[in-house]
Parts: sequence; C-alpha cells; structure tokens
Amino acid sequence: MIWFDYCNTQTFRNIFIVLMMDKILLVDDDHDILDVVSMLLRRNDYNVMTISRGTYISSTIESFSPDLILLDVALAGEDGRDICSRLKKSDDTRHIPVILFSAHYDLVNSIHDCQADGLVTKPFEVPYLLNTIKQNIHKYN
Repeated sequence: MIWFDYCNTQTFRNIFIVLMMDKILLVDDDHDILDVVSMLLRRNDYNVMTISRGTYISSTIESFSPDLILLDVALAGEDGRDICSRLKKSDDTRHIPVILFSAHYDLVNSIHDCQADGLVTKPFEVPYLLNTIKQNIHKYN
C-alpha cells in the first residue's frame, strides 16, 4: 500500500517523466550557446546534459547515456569532427547519432568524413534544429 501511495505522488510522476525523456548531450565551449540551446531543448521535453570541453565526452556518455549528441565543431583546442570520428569508430558509441553544430557553412564534406549524422549551422532556425534532432534521435534504434 505504501508503494502504491508513493507511485501516485507528483514527485514519482516527475521522476518517471524525466526518465522517459530522450537525452541529448550538448557539447559547446560557448556558455551562452549552452544556456540558450539547453533551455530550448528542455522546453521541448528533452533531458539535456551540457559540457564545455570535449575531454569530458567519454565519461559523460558513460554516465548519461545520451540518445543524441549535439557537438560543436570549433571547441577550444579540439575539433569536433575528430571527436565525432572517434565516437563513430568505437563499438560503444557508434550507435549514438551525432549532429555537428557550427558557425562554419562549408562543412558539408566533412560531415561524411567524420560520419556525422547531420549538421546545424549557427545561427540556426529553431524549427530546423528541432526537426534535425527529431529525425536523428532514434536513427539507430
């Protein structure tokens, strides 16, 4: 009876909803971009984890288990395309869709080279970003 009462609480419902939400790992060294994009994604019912350095990506993937990675190309001291290539070559992470996120418009060829699943250029149109995520988030399921 106590378990049933707990299951009917708002707290339990909120936890259950968060657990059922698709998870997006957002990687960008611009904290303003992290704030704005994570707020946008949360308002569209995504569970979002943000990191500002590519060096943290492996441990964050292990602990957060994202359904999709939104990865900036021009990270401080790192190239997101190299990170994407490593993720796509690994048996543990190749199933995670990676969308490159960049202010550079000339990256179409490098998407194929690093096996990225998509590209969103900054500044971005919100509907385009959300549609690209929606099209890719369950791509390998």
